[in-house]
Amino acid sequence: MLTSACNLVNETKSYGPFRLIDAASRLITFLSENNISSPSLEKIQEKIEQGKYKVLEGDSQFSAFLNDLVLYTVSVIENQN
Repeated sequence: MLTSACNLVNETKSYGPFRLIDAASRLITFLSENNISSPSLEKIQEKIEQGKYKVLEGDSQFSAFLNDLVLYTVSVIENQN
């Protein structure tokens, strides 16, 4: 994440959000490998993996994916309470 931050200075604006959701997915993998996971996290990771390459389709598609991902994550959290 540190080197990504350095590299983002000269990258396109959508690269940062892509790297952040990729990092979130990798964190979920790390948690799972260390027996600290849940079905909810796995569902969120699945959504990330299904949509993260929308970054290649254009800003509006990627932005819509990110917004949907946030809304989905909020609904997962609300359903756990």
